[in-house]
Amino acid sequence: MDPRLKALIEQTNLPDLLPQASQEVDLQQPVAPAEPAKPQPARSTNDALQVYFGGTDMVGKLANAPTSGKVKTFAMILLGGPTIVFGLLLLAMVWTDPAKPVFARAYGTIIALVLVGIWPYLLFRKREKPSN
Repeated sequence: MDPRLKALIEQTNLPDLLPQASQEVDLQQPVAPAEPAKPQPARSTNDALQVYFGGTDMVGKLANAPTSGKVKTFAMILLGGPTIVFGLLLLAMVWTDPAKPVFARAYGTIIALVLVGIWPYLLFRKREKPSN
């Protein structure tokens, strides 16, 4: 061994720097079972849209009787405005092209009318009062 390396090893505190041999760990210890995940609360509703669209919770609250007309009108402009404009543009696009087949024209008209009418229906419909 090189005398300089030997001198360096003697000066260095190797037992403190090197990891100690690990003591045996008892692996046969009982393990606590994981807690089961809490189920999502069940939603009871007869409005089919609330099952599929998360935003209908908000729209459902807006359609309730205590909501003022100003709030409903603001929501109509904010939520329904872009959808209605898109629906009207689709309707114009469907009916201005004379080369479209009848099926495409009918299907496009139905989709456009649904887009135009969905937000006014959801916001201004008369909702049943919940029974307590």
